[in-house]
Amino acid sequence: MSIKDYERLCSELNNTRHKDHPHEYDTLSQEEKDTLQYWIERAIQPAPKADERHSSYGLKHDYERETKLYVSHAQFKGAMLIAGYQPTEKGEQSWHFKIQPTYDERRFSHGVARQNKVARLPTYRSTPQGEQDPQVNSLVQKVLASHRGGDTYAVMM
Repeated sequence: MSIKDYERLCSELNNTRHKDHPHEYDTLSQEEKDTLQYWIERAIQPAPKADERHSSYGLKHDYERETKLYVSHAQFKGAMLIAGYQPTEKGEQSWHFKIQPTYDERRFSHGVARQNKVARLPTYRSTPQGEQDPQVNSLVQKVLASHRGGDTYAVMM
C-alpha cells in the first residue's frame, strides 16, 4: 500500500469512532517500524481468503512472542496497512486479512502442533519453529539500543 493510500484510509477512519486507530503506527521509531515490517514480510504471505482464526490482535501477540517487543494493536494495524494488507472489514476493531502463515503449522505433526499451542508459541513466525532469524535478532537489538541510549542488550529468542 502506498503512503497515500495509507493516509487516505486513516483519514476515512478519523471520521468514525474507530478504536485502535492505525495512524498510531506513525508514533513508532524507525527501528521499530523496520523490525515490524521485516517480521510481517517474513511471517505473513497473501492468501486467496481471509484468515478468520487470526485477527490483527492475535497477530500482534505473535509478533510480540517472537521478538519480545511490544507494539499496540493500533500500531500493528497500521503496519499491516503499510505492508499492503487491507482489512476485510475496516469497521471492526480487530481486523482480518487475506493472509496465511509463511511457515504453516499444519505441516507439523499433531503432537508438535499441540505442544506449540500449549506453550503459546506463535502461529505466525519469521522462521520455522525451532529456528532463529539472525536478522530479526539484529533488528531487535537496534530497537533495544535506541530505547536504552545506545547500550546493547541480548535478547533470548
